[in-house]
Amino acid sequence: MMEYSYKKTIQFFSALSDETRLKILLSLKEKPRTVNEIHRSLDKKKITLSAISHQLKYLTGLDIIVYEKRGKEKIFKLSDNFCWCILKDVLNHFKEETKV
Repeated sequence: MMEYSYKKTIQFFSALSDETRLKILLSLKEKPRTVNEIHRSLDKKKITLSAISHQLKYLTGLDIIVYEKRGKEKIFKLSDNFCWCILKDVLNHFKEETKV
């Protein structure tokens, strides 16, 4: 059982270590969004819609994000299964560090 917990923990932090996935998560921290809304919120010149869709599938597979279908669209949001305070605390820590 502990092996499973370790593996999932490693996968979670590994997911956060990718810049695109982190940007997607930060975008979803603000509010639930469709793929197109996420694309518009990121630097569209640097990342394709297809790449965002691929990352959303990866994050959904880890249960880091979830989606609700509305017609043909999927509305993505952060999963309630995680305490996102960890991410908030880390971001605040490094914001403070750059002010020094």
